[in-house]
Amino acid sequence: MSSYKVFKHQEKGFRAVKSGFAWLAPFNPIWPLFRGLWLIFISYIIIILVLAGIDVEIYGFEGYIDIPKASDFQLIFFIIQIIILVTPGFKGNEWTSNNLQKKGYVLDCSIEAKNKNEAIALAHNQETQREQ
Repeated sequence: MSSYKVFKHQEKGFRAVKSGFAWLAPFNPIWPLFRGLWLIFISYIIIILVLAGIDVEIYGFEGYIDIPKASDFQLIFFIIQIIILVTPGFKGNEWTSNNLQKKGYVLDCSIEAKNKNEAIALAHNQETQREQ
């Protein structure tokens, strides 16, 4: 079971966002597009292109780091790249939650469920019970 934040919109209904690490985000640069995070997507692509350009300048077109022979600058830059590339995994679900709130969704509850659909169903059941 995973923890989900369930958001409610007056007209659009419920949406669920998993709490914790977004496993697909660091490995898929188009992941923000599926969540409606256009600005983050554009920023991320620009950052990846800048890092790739710097990589070409440092390592040439071979594009890999030889860690045992790397200079301090190369190691620091390599660590910075790793941090930048995994950041969407740590922040992705938070970004998604913030985006939903900007669109008028309100946090309804946090709930334990097997998946998003179950979280939404449980939240809907809780709301039905509250109304009775």
